Amino acid sequence: QLWEGRLAELDECLRHLNAAQRKWVYLEPIFGRGALPHEQGRFKRVNDDFRSVMKDIVNDSRLVSFVSRSGIKNLLLTVLEQLQRCQKALNEFLEEKRALFPRFYFIGDDDLLEILGQSTKPSVIQSHLKKLFA
Repeated sequence: QLWEGRLAELDECLRHLNAAQRKWVYLEPIFGRGALPHEQGRFKRVNDDFRSVMKDIVNDSRLVSFVSRSGIKNLLLTVLEQLQRCQKALNEFLEEKRALFPRFYFIGDDDLLEILGQSTKPSVIQSHLKKLFA
């Protein structure tokens, strides 16, 4: 009975950690380059929290230690929620750009981010022209 409860809690924490890690891996390079300045503060806070959790895991990789950490479940939920807000802001930003230039609907988010982030480099934009006007 006791172990079932502990394992269920561990499973829930690991699922939250996995979801947060997937979102963080996608968003970190984008926000790391300085995209969306009005969301930088939020991402910096969530980045610090996420890195703190990961550092704790590196320092003590025992699962029992991970689950027994005070407030870990709430922290992971908060990190995940904040990452989702950053993702939403990014999606809204991309949608604004697509509304201004409808051809951007023909390319994926990653390509559009590359075009917007490297807008001063014609060679980068040229590599996407075929997708935009094909």
